[in-house]
Amino acid sequence: MTSQPPLPPRPKAASIFMAVPIVFLGALGLAFGILWILTHYGDPTAEGEPVRIAFSGACLDAATPLLVERAKQVGMPVEMVGDTMLTTLPDMPDARTSIPAMLTTPGTFSLTGNGLDLGNDDIEDVAIELNNAGMPETLLKMNADARAAIKALDDAVELTPSIDGEDLTVFKASIIKEEGIVSLHAGEGMTADRMKRAADRAIVLAHGPLPCPISVRGVRAEGD
Repeated sequence: MTSQPPLPPRPKAASIFMAVPIVFLGALGLAFGILWILTHYGDPTAEGEPVRIAFSGACLDAATPLLVERAKQVGMPVEMVGDTMLTTLPDMPDARTSIPAMLTTPGTFSLTGNGLDLGNDDIEDVAIELNNAGMPETLLKMNADARAAIKALDDAVELTPSIDGEDLTVFKASIIKEEGIVSLHAGEGMTADRMKRAADRAIVLAHGPLPCPISVRGVRAEGD
């Protein structure tokens, strides 16, 4: 009888993160910092470029508090002057592009199947963790009413989570009946990209959705 070959060692980033408990909404800023350490091995408190981000949208007044909360969750200092956010970007690649894109993501969530139709208001809490394969996931804990509706479904009912109209991995109701936690896999690509996607989704879903489409008119360095 031949023995199975030993499993390859878990990547250093995954090993560190697996020792960290699930990080819920109240400490999402810490979660983003942890993800930064694991994917870049740098200093998550390092300051990047001071910039002015100008926004536009029909509901900008109503959307501004959400934009501010999303930025603060990343650890960015925020001052709003009219339609412009004065802040300092994280010291990360493509921050001028990726951070404004995250801030203005609509963040509309749905979970549907066999008559079930849940949305953002049904999310009680948000977390980030690595699954057994060492890949990042965004976890959504549904509220009591949503959990009751899920438990009433047959185990074999297929449920489809969606973010901003993009359908994600379909799963059976039996998977989430026990705890009412929806796991959103971070998709394909490099581990660093998946980590950032998981963190972005957590931040957006923790504070979204935006009340209407918001766009970025421009990003310029402070003093330009």
